Amino acid sequence: MPDIIQKLDDVMAQSILSVIARSRTSMVAGKVDWTADLRLALASEFDAGPAATPVSEGELARQALLVLAEDPDTRNAIETMADQPQSLQKFDLGASIALTAAVLMVLQTHVHFERGTDGKWSLKVEKKPTSEALLKGLVQKLLSYGK
Repeated sequence: MPDIIQKLDDVMAQSILSVIARSRTSMVAGKVDWTADLRLALASEFDAGPAATPVSEGELARQALLVLAEDPDTRNAIETMADQPQSLQKFDLGASIALTAAVLMVLQTHVHFERGTDGKWSLKVEKKPTSEALLKGLVQKLLSYGK
């Protein structure tokens, strides 16, 4: 599966991530906005910082797909969409979701975000991924993403 995801071009990776994120937005409780406080909380929780070089949208999307692919049902959906790009057209209703919002949705499948009364974010890893390195890699790429 990692080979399939790594071979996706930037547009395809972002499109697949967008389809999956849109299908799950109703399952995610509460909207989490990408703020400086949340950036600091993620960096602290995962002991991660931005990479020396900026991360492309496609690279960030591919890393998010790698994390999502740990779930067998989602892996099957990713494989189907990767093998049949035309299938994206029937899933895509013309709406797109911002890449950062999609990545935060992916993180919410593993991490519970909570904002305290002081406005500070705290994080709790609720669902351990098979590979903590994939999740940490996603956080590092998100911190390196320029938007």
